[in-house]
Amino acid sequence: MNKPELRKELLEKRNSLSRTEVLAASESIIKEIENLIKKTGKITILGFMPLGNEIDLRPLFLKILIGYYKDKYDADITLGLPRVCGKEMRFFKINSLDSLVKSKFGIMEPDLNSEEIIAENAHVLVPLIGLNKYQQRLGFGGGFYDKYFGLHRNNILYGLAYDFQIDIDFVAEEHDILMDHIIVAEVRA
Repeated sequence: MNKPELRKELLEKRNSLSRTEVLAASESIIKEIENLIKKTGKITILGFMPLGNEIDLRPLFLKILIGYYKDKYDADITLGLPRVCGKEMRFFKINSLDSLVKSKFGIMEPDLNSEEIIAENAHVLVPLIGLNKYQQRLGFGGGFYDKYFGLHRNNILYGLAYDFQIDIDFVAEEHDILMDHIIVAEVRA
């Protein structure tokens, strides 16, 4: 199956998930990310705002922003989210989810007045449609993550996936980024 057909099939599966399934899977993935936070002192986390039934990290972001992890684990966390600027993606520091604006793609993004983060040694939570057995990412096809992390290689990439999104049979292209780690949530038996 080619990439456009795979995207369509996997998006149909993802879109068929109930809100309860999405929230349970998201909670499971957030617990794994919290285990990472417990082990670190100072950390930059670059995340994403959910589109449709993507993994929803907003509860994690809210805990970061209110200082929960600082108080509980003495974790100093800088949180960044992506914004598409023309034909490229950039990350910006987030101090509040209320300051986000809706993009032309329907994704909530930081406004351009936010402080830019140049990703270096960051823990990057990456959205995806699928992953092959080599942990290469199938995205929406715009190449934004591939281009950005092709240039900014000194980061740790975590692919966040539902169980049906892994070990997908597709041939990756040279520019398709490779995940360093995968965090998977089981949604169906």
